[in-house]
Amino acid sequence: MACSMVFIYLSHCGFIAGVFGAVMVRGGDDYGIFARIVAGGFLVGVLVVVNLIGLLVQSVFYYVFKSFHHQEIDKSALHDHLGGYLGEYVPLKSNIQMENFEV
Repeated sequence: MACSMVFIYLSHCGFIAGVFGAVMVRGGDDYGIFARIVAGGFLVGVLVVVNLIGLLVQSVFYYVFKSFHHQEIDKSALHDHLGGYLGEYVPLKSNIQMENFEV
C-alpha cells in the first residue's frame, strides 16, 4: 500500500517536472513569454497542491496503520502539539507610532 502511494506521488511529481521542463526550459521560442509565465505559475501551483495532499496522505497513512497494529496514539500530546498553534493573540508591549519616524 505504501509503495503504491509513493509511486503515485512520485509519478505525479515527475509528470509535473517533465511538463515544466518541456515548456519552461526547453520550450524556447515555441511559446511566448506570457504563455511560459502562466504555464510556470500554474505548474508551481499544481506542485504545491500535490505536495500538500502528499503530506496529508502520509499523516493519515501513519495514524491508520499505527491504530491497525494496535499501537497507542498519545492523543493528548498530539492535541497539545496541534493546539499550540491556536494560541490567543498577544498584543505588543511597546506603543510605537509609525508616523513619528522619519525615513
